[in-house]
Amino acid sequence: MFLTRRLAGRRRLISIVAVCAGLLVTGTALAATSVFPGSYFGTTSEHGTVALKVVAHGPAITSFKSSLGYDGKCGQGGGPDFNVSVSRIAIGKGGKFSKRTTLKLASNHTVGVVSGKASGSRVTGKIVGYLVNKPNPCYTETFSARLGQ
Repeated sequence: MFLTRRLAGRRRLISIVAVCAGLLVTGTALAATSVFPGSYFGTTSEHGTVALKVVAHGPAITSFKSSLGYDGKCGQGGGPDFNVSVSRIAIGKGGKFSKRTTLKLASNHTVGVVSGKASGSRVTGKIVGYLVNKPNPCYTETFSARLGQ
């Protein structure tokens, strides 16, 4: 009987230690990036919308959605907006992130990069369209999003 109680006590202790270790790892990952998980909403420099989620496991940005329009820096005229949709972007040390993606238009696709920084309850960054493997200054926007707004 004494052995059974002792064994049960050890098993409980092992379970408690395992749960605490899991919480510590999750807390350390969030502390390394210091960004709060949840849904973020905001706007781009060209008045488009930005929506994304930050998840603790990873940590990462998921379901990033926005648009990239002509910013007027290349003279009058312009072009249509590209749809920007990225399923997952890892958040690294210091909250920095960057992901190469495909920007989509009804019949046209181009390469783009979504990059920035996540900190606290705010995610800021830049969406850049590429033309012939170089950043296209006509299709570059900044964005800012806040938790739950």
